Amino acid sequence: MQAGAPLELARQADNPHDRYAIAVHYGQLQLGFFNRRLAAHIAPLIDAGARYSARVASLTGGNDFKHRGVNVVIEREALGVQLRRADARAAARSYAHDDAAETGELVRSALIGASPTHDAQRAVLERVEAGKNTLAVLGTGRGKSFCFQYAAAMRAFTGGGKTLVVYPLRALANDQYEALRRTLEPLGLRFFRANGSIDSDEREDLFAALREGSWDVVLATPEFLEFHREALRGRSTPSFVVVDEAHHLAESRHRPAYARLAATISSLGDAPVLALTATAADETFHRIVDDLRIESWVIDPTVRENLHITDGRGTKDKIAYLTELFSTQDGPPEKGIIYCHSRTEVTKVAQRLRKHLGNQVMFYHGKMPNAERLEVERLFREGVLRVVVATSAFGEGIDLPDVRNVVLFHLNFDTGEFNQQAGRAGRDGNPAQIHLLFGPNDRTLNEFLIDLDAPPLARLREIYRGLRSLARPVVRGGNAEIAGTLEIDRVRDRTIEAALRIFSDSGLVEVGEDDDGRFVRFLEVSGRIEMERNERYAEGEATREAFSRFCELALFAPAETLERVLNRPIYPSNVRLRQ
Repeated sequence: MQAGAPLELARQADNPHDRYAIAVHYGQLQLGFFNRRLAAHIAPLIDAGARYSARVASLTGGNDFKHRGVNVVIEREALGVQLRRADARAAARSYAHDDAAETGELVRSALIGASPTHDAQRAVLERVEAGKNTLAVLGTGRGKSFCFQYAAAMRAFTGGGKTLVVYPLRALANDQYEALRRTLEPLGLRFFRANGSIDSDEREDLFAALREGSWDVVLATPEFLEFHREALRGRSTPSFVVVDEAHHLAESRHRPAYARLAATISSLGDAPVLALTATAADETFHRIVDDLRIESWVIDPTVRENLHITDGRGTKDKIAYLTELFSTQDGPPEKGIIYCHSRTEVTKVAQRLRKHLGNQVMFYHGKMPNAERLEVERLFREGVLRVVVATSAFGEGIDLPDVRNVVLFHLNFDTGEFNQQAGRAGRDGNPAQIHLLFGPNDRTLNEFLIDLDAPPLARLREIYRGLRSLARPVVRGGNAEIAGTLEIDRVRDRTIEAALRIFSDSGLVEVGEDDDGRFVRFLEVSGRIEMERNERYAEGEATREAFSRFCELALFAPAETLERVLNRPIYPSNVRLRQ
């Protein structure tokens, strides 16, 4: 490393020691962090969309390696640089409009590389292109997402059509959003997510795009769609609607927004609908067909017989299990992905495994610099890396057919995430193993994590009462400071942030800034507040409910049952496979 060498800045918004943390990386090596005062100034600007470049100014400390230091120069990118990037996307979009056949190949290559589409995918796309309301029942790993992604991109490029995609849970929408940004945004498509997890700046950008009609794909939850359907009028009327994980139309009808989803979609106009699921037994199938006025369907009966579950649930020493798994294989080295919950856990597990397996192991998460992520993907694809320890960000939209082992280190949050991660094994059709290492103790951890971002009603009441007791006449301080002052069990800064968003949306408080900093002011309230009508609260309850239902399956069902859930679609009896 020498003066002038480029550096990467990694914003760590969830750093437990400093919410403004900005790490400095030289390639794979983390050099350290900005000091707190500088980070507190720059981090909010980065979070708001500003971009910074960094380079080595000089090295300090002489030849004593232990005491060497790095002076860093940082520069904010000029607006012109950012505009040039936008121009590049516009140019890509313009190119994609020129020739439909070339555009189709460009989109297909971006989504699935050199892999061919299979017969069921082609049948779905034919029906969608014909403007028919279509139901696709395809098993895990059979390319359901490709069907809507390809159709949405082609509509945008060839006719300016807009696609609304509805997901049952915001976590699923967020994962898909990140994948689409990697694959299709470089071609010029404009993606937005619409759910209660986005911050105020992203929310402002979303509603600005909706007002102007300057979007191509919006990924929304039923709750967001119901509360904000008026924003999808005029220039933002969708020309194509996708309902992913469509079995929730039957399973989640006690969620008010889901019970009324079909009516909400109908109120947006006559856009054709594509419903996607791997689970549609008799009652569910007919419910989807009736609710969404399905005219045609494609059922792919393919069973992925190469996938097998190894039941290690409740394993005490997970690192020892993994060390043995990847150290004692016969024949050529096999590739594996280990999925963990958080970036902190991903890094920790990878470091522990590297002590036994060396440089064949690397970690991966969505907050790594893009160049590093691409490098990890390349090395894994080429076999230089054997094991990647990752969050769910790894594998979506990446062509990795020869993964022989997928390890679920922690308990998933819902069936969709379970299927998504486990289904990334053995996509080449050769035998592959899914190792379950989670156990009952993980349930408590997951419930805690859900509550942090989606506080239940009793905790919201406790926080509200606590805040009122602090008001003089307003409450001052950041989320961490307020959480520390309240001293409520299982309440952290993230919980306060989520609670204030919910209170603000419900007209209970006003959150703003003045010369003295941020304040929370309580508003006059007449009558009872129906919290169930709050978009963010309802989404949180949906996440909690989905996890509870998944736990009963994941923790207590026999491995054979879980294997059937994973490797085959569920479809109705006495119904032909194509219509």
